[in-house]
Amino acid sequence: MQHQKIFATNLFLIDNFIDINDLRGTHSTDMMKKYISDLWSKRDYDTNWQTKSANLQTKKEFKHFSNLIIETGKDVCKTLGYDVEDLVITDMWANVLRNTEHHPMHTHSNNFLSGTYYLQSDQGASIVFHDPRPAADVIVPRKKETNNLNASLLSYASKTNRAIFFPAWLPHQVQQNKSNNKRISIAWNMQVRGQVGEHHEFQSAQF
Repeated sequence: MQHQKIFATNLFLIDNFIDINDLRGTHSTDMMKKYISDLWSKRDYDTNWQTKSANLQTKKEFKHFSNLIIETGKDVCKTLGYDVEDLVITDMWANVLRNTEHHPMHTHSNNFLSGTYYLQSDQGASIVFHDPRPAADVIVPRKKETNNLNASLLSYASKTNRAIFFPAWLPHQVQQNKSNNKRISIAWNMQVRGQVGEHHEFQSAQF
């Protein structure tokens, strides 16, 4: 019997995303944390805080990080077998969750790839991905064990210096932060630039 996994949902998890043994990496994380902390100290609302503008990729403090995101995103596309001319960050923002705070389920429309990076977290608020197939739970046998082949929800710990790349259409949420420490993350969206779809198909488009 051959087990074929079809129509896969691809998620890329990278621990130690920024090389903290490299001076550039250490300097980058310090600058980003200071930039976000300064904005957070001037916040005008107090729950589930996010940066108002989603253009952190244009700030000098995020230059090294943004370049790393783009290069990794290109590697993701290559692994998936896509012929991508270019990949750009469309927006990037920071999130700060304190104790009991969370983010409800959502998707990131009008983008190809999305991702999150945990700048500071003691694994107090995991990210949870939802099965995007609406009919998958119509009839479900009793499970001997839950795994990534039969689960309708899969969670991944928000571990400091961990990055996760995932399809922008994939529904996800952030669980309540049960830690007394702030969870600081950076999120982003990416879009392909150039030819999209096959050249001779109706789905082809130019961005």
